[in-house]
Amino acid sequence: MEQSTKKLGTSYGMYLGIALILITVLIYAFDVSLMTEWYMFFVNLILIVTLATMAVKKSKAASTSLFTFKEAFTPYFLTVFIGMLLATVFTLLLFNVIDPEAAETVKELSLEKQVEMLEGFGMTEEQINAGMAEAAKQDNFSLKNIAISFGGQLIFFSIIGLIVALIFREKDKTNA
Repeated sequence: MEQSTKKLGTSYGMYLGIALILITVLIYAFDVSLMTEWYMFFVNLILIVTLATMAVKKSKAASTSLFTFKEAFTPYFLTVFIGMLLATVFTLLLFNVIDPEAAETVKELSLEKQVEMLEGFGMTEEQINAGMAEAAKQDNFSLKNIAISFGGQLIFFSIIGLIVALIFREKDKTNA
């Protein structure tokens, strides 16, 4: 029985969501300050692209017909969408329901890192204070801001997915 690309994308999306949630739980349990580190973006990037690409590769192996661009992009997108959706819902619950104080801690740590970065750019104390006053007003874990972040990440990973789909698709040799 041939597995459909949608079924594989959904399965890998669940695996990705669980992996992203586990990473968040481990960071939360051991050292919440890791959430503000720049390299955590790359850890998530590698995990997301790897699992999504594995879904595409498995779909191609299961395909008995021409593996088109659409058939290559579908499992990639589903994997990323479902995985990130699960992780986003968990993040909303963690920082708005389970432990809102942790959200404040992450916000304070992020502001400290931002001050260090702005000082490194040689900004004046006035400029830094103005920027920090504005940043302090933001609620990074509000539904609106998390939804905007989710949308931006989905666009970013979809662009990578277009490249992956171009690599894995098969061209129709009869129309060449």
